[in-house]
Amino acid sequence: MFVGLKNNRGFTLIELMLTIAIAGVLLAVGIPSFQGFIANSNMAATNNSLVYSIQLARSTSMERLSSAGVCVSNEPDAEDASCDAGAGYSSGWIVYADDNGNGARDAGEDVLERVVAPGNAFTFTPDTAFENQIYFNDSGASINVANVPISGKIELSYGDGEEKRRITVSANGRVSTETL
Repeated sequence: MFVGLKNNRGFTLIELMLTIAIAGVLLAVGIPSFQGFIANSNMAATNNSLVYSIQLARSTSMERLSSAGVCVSNEPDAEDASCDAGAGYSSGWIVYADDNGNGARDAGEDVLERVVAPGNAFTFTPDTAFENQIYFNDSGASINVANVPISGKIELSYGDGEEKRRITVSANGRVSTETL
């Protein structure tokens, strides 16, 4: 049986062009929203990572009944990672158990967590008290090396600063975070 041209199915050039135009409009509208979603996800992940590290140091100090801290480190993945004053949280950080209570990670003291640099898109702005480390005593209170209770904040911003979060550590050791 002979099939005529009337039964052929397919797209006309006009239908194809119209479909491409609609897809272009949808992509133009959707891509900026998707970029905002990615920025928010990256910010939440980095914020949660730092909050987890702070809470890990606090719970470790109470569990072991000795001091523990979160400190900035230029090479957190190094086998004998150390605290590096002035490095900044954007370089990475380590969580350590401070068995001798001197406020620094010494050889032989446990490194509980290592967090590598989160990326150049992040800016960390800590209060002076938390510029190099966040330190806890055996009762979980936030202290300085002289055992004086301190509180402070670290602000995180992502990219052009549209995504901002603030992590607050009170003198009693409680950690909170807020979106700015």
